[in-house]
Amino acid sequence: MNPEDPVVSSRLAEKAQEAVRALESLRQAAFAACDGTEVHPAAHDEFEIAWSPSISPAELADHALTRAGECLAEYQTFRSGFVYCYGCRSASCAHAQAPEPGHVFAGYQATGRPYWEEFFNFLLAIGDDRAERLFSSRPELLSRVIGRKRLIDEQLESFGRNSLTYRIWGQVVAGYVVVGGARMAFSVQLVENKAHQLRLQVLAPEGLQAALVDTSTTARSATQRVHEALREARHRMVEISHLWEAHHSKKRLAEFREKGFAVLRHLAHSIERKGRQQERRTAHAEQRGNQQRPVHRAREDLAQATDLDIYRDRFRGSVIVTGKSGRAHVFSDEGRHITSFVLNGDELGRRLQRKRYELLGTPDCAAFRQCALVESMATGTHPPAAGPGPGTDGADHKGTPS
Repeated sequence: MNPEDPVVSSRLAEKAQEAVRALESLRQAAFAACDGTEVHPAAHDEFEIAWSPSISPAELADHALTRAGECLAEYQTFRSGFVYCYGCRSASCAHAQAPEPGHVFAGYQATGRPYWEEFFNFLLAIGDDRAERLFSSRPELLSRVIGRKRLIDEQLESFGRNSLTYRIWGQVVAGYVVVGGARMAFSVQLVENKAHQLRLQVLAPEGLQAALVDTSTTARSATQRVHEALREARHRMVEISHLWEAHHSKKRLAEFREKGFAVLRHLAHSIERKGRQQERRTAHAEQRGNQQRPVHRAREDLAQATDLDIYRDRFRGSVIVTGKSGRAHVFSDEGRHITSFVLNGDELGRRLQRKRYELLGTPDCAAFRQCALVESMATGTHPPAAGPGPGTDGADHKGTPS
């Protein structure tokens, strides 16, 4: 058959048009899966993928997703010392830094905005039983390695979940370091950028950043020891980053992730070992510690709580009683008071949304109250007279799950 036959040419043109439409649809889907709203036009122009008969659909989709992430990252900001906000498309907005010196990076919201949490509360949220050591007579400097899955659990694909603009592999959260009488926490993130370079991002309050930069090489202070741990981690990441940049592939991802997390684990260990605080807390730090741990209000808040203020912590199996001003108290099922803390901002709402907290329910509340009463009588910690009572619509209850 003559290749110049107009019937053949028309058929080929029709199939080619179908292929173009399919590829355009693939490109749009790949951008949407990364960070697809308001994509810079130049990013679209640079999107190129190669196809061959041997490529499977899954491989083609993975290649398109990777290429879209690279194209988007080319036109977005990576700013040292700041987390990237996919909601504002900036590393310079108000969300890119912690709102308080004691906060650490807790993850991305669904819309790609970073959210932060008081370090003590964050440790409680992940079930770290060492949290109380932060407030002992000789407070310890604690750290914890956090994986990527937890940090992007709520983040939607259309708001940067798969983007290479600022891809967090994992992080170390640590605290508290006392600087100028204030307790400070910080996050150290292992981040990949569009060029497949791996770098450590230190997210710390300005006071702590200045203390780390100005630390003496001879004085054995907490900041000096943390500075040493960070310097060692950065040095170890240089070689790993060069290797990943040169040999990045899906097949080798697990190998390099383990290398990166080995650095994070060593960093966390070094921060705790090298950075233990020897000095006692100042009166100001002591006062702030008490504010974050309202243990003396536990029985009073329980007495005033309605059934809408009592929850089950599905992660830890404990009972949570909420009070005014964000107070929250952790009890065992037997009514024993374990600890207290403060839920900042809309943290209670987020925990309800993630279904970490669920209402205990009226029958279980009644049984729990009875156990708590017996426990308080046994320990001599009698609560004051009850307030609204179970099941009533008291004015101070925190509401129901949305």
